[in-house]
Amino acid sequence: MKRLHIFNPASGVKHSPELLAKGAANGEESYVTTCVGDAERFVYETCLERPDTHFVVYGGDGTVSEAASGIIRAGAGSQALLSIIPAGTGNDFVRSFPEKNHIYTVDAMKIGDRYAVNIVNFGFDSRVVQKTERYKKMFPGSAAYIAGVADTFFHKIGETWQVEIEDADGKIEALDEIFTLALIANCQYYGGGFRAAPLADPSDGLLDFMAVTKVTRPQFLRLIGEYKKGTHLDPVTERPYPKFEKIVTYRRCKRIRISGIHDRCADGEIEPATEIEVSVVPGVLRIAT
Repeated sequence: MKRLHIFNPASGVKHSPELLAKGAANGEESYVTTCVGDAERFVYETCLERPDTHFVVYGGDGTVSEAASGIIRAGAGSQALLSIIPAGTGNDFVRSFPEKNHIYTVDAMKIGDRYAVNIVNFGFDSRVVQKTERYKKMFPGSAAYIAGVADTFFHKIGETWQVEIEDADGKIEALDEIFTLALIANCQYYGGGFRAAPLADPSDGLLDFMAVTKVTRPQFLRLIGEYKKGTHLDPVTERPYPKFEKIVTYRRCKRIRISGIHDRCADGEIEPATEIEVSVVPGVLRIAT
């Protein structure tokens, strides 16, 4: 299996002539992306010709998501391998794969005709991602995200959404509430280390839905630290801890639809949206660590 190195210069990763030459000397190919979406296009086209390629991606979660989508769209998930050299702002997807020298077979999230592999989020968090982009030039790594949180905190919190959840047995549950934030997770981390979905397993064939109803600013400040550490959900009972049980909704499901939103953030990439439907696609990607 040949390795192919993909560099995203927008993430700040270095792709010096020396590094590219070293790869070439070992019979390995390299590609430097040119714009948003280029990694997905390139990986997709490569997989159609050589589905057994081992892609090594140097970039952030957005570049990784593009490469993963290219593999999945080409139907090469059982043959291709994807390795990650984290070089972005958050680098959250890779945190869910701590074991070295291991191949993980993982799920993906289908959104229309597109895919995401880490987390899709809405509301407060989506606003934070937008503001984080403004702070990237001033603060490194997760500090930019913290600045985005602080900025968003002083604006309106809470939106009314209609949520339809389909569990593993096909049972439908409907929610209609004012939410501060919500996320649909395949993996555990986002925002540069926030363990917002601590029970998520990217290989279990299910999605984790976690939502926070409308909270006051003092509540937000009091609980944000534990939310960041992932101590808002009990791993034994799989329910929110007592101090969170009145404000946190947690479900495992295979499909979820949300309407009433203003935008959505999939693997760190924001797009306008009033409604979204996400379903799990089991075992369609192999991650090599």
